[in-house]
Amino acid sequence: MCVSSFVFRAKDQDRRLYARRELYVSIRREWENGSRLFFASKTHVDLLIGSGIIEKIIEVDVMDEQERRLCLQNNWYGKIVFERVERFSPPLSVQDTPLAGTRPALLHGLNLPEEQAAEIDSLVSSRIIS
Repeated sequence: MCVSSFVFRAKDQDRRLYARRELYVSIRREWENGSRLFFASKTHVDLLIGSGIIEKIIEVDVMDEQERRLCLQNNWYGKIVFERVERFSPPLSVQDTPLAGTRPALLHGLNLPEEQAAEIDSLVSSRIIS
């Protein structure tokens, strides 16, 4: 079972997320190896587009020069590498989940209770795993 679960807005990083199983992050939370992130995206509505289990977190100070420069330019403090990512098909509207009453501005970085994470999981029709 996961250590903890969070919501993360995967803004402009979809390709990196699903092709390389990694995301750069600008917010700090108490995530750790084994934590689960639910990926949120905003089109005309807020959607949960997938999830991933954290394999490791790489801080800027141990990155090579090119990647460190990229992080500093974008105000990212590090990179999360996932052991597995899932794409939800179809994505879930946040309004159809236990997060429906959450203000959109508060979704990014939101710590989810285990019961809410399990309920979101039960709503997913199918998953594409990479």
